[in-house]
Amino acid sequence: MDEKFVQGVVGGVLKRHENLTLDSKRIQTLMVEIAANINLVSGAKSLAKTKPLSKEYLDYWTCDYCNKNTHEVEYDYLGNGTNHLECCLKAEELQEKSDKIMKTLNKEFENYDLSKSESNENSKVDMSATTKRGKNGIPKK
Repeated sequence: MDEKFVQGVVGGVLKRHENLTLDSKRIQTLMVEIAANINLVSGAKSLAKTKPLSKEYLDYWTCDYCNKNTHEVEYDYLGNGTNHLECCLKAEELQEKSDKIMKTLNKEFENYDLSKSESNENSKVDMSATTKRGKNGIPKK
């Protein structure tokens, strides 16, 4: 047990009883209160020393957008599934911008004839490649 911790507990208990006369009954009460406080904190410390979280658990509680764990995030700050709300909102905003750009491009190229365009043999785009996707259909990084 840490000496400063014990001093803090004893000091706190004595402070609460500073205006009372210390007779044998009062000293007995102080001893019980000090022991109870030490046991309470010791029990809490032992709870904090639990075994590490499993990989499966941490993998489940992972944001699909930023790949950070969300197991300690309050439910008010989770978006869809186990994703951070902030990440979901950013993705939604990006999707809206992308949709707007695509709508503009579709409108600009609706009468464009691809059969009359030149082929680019140096293109680096592999249209046959498949992307690994995580939960919710989001590409994994």
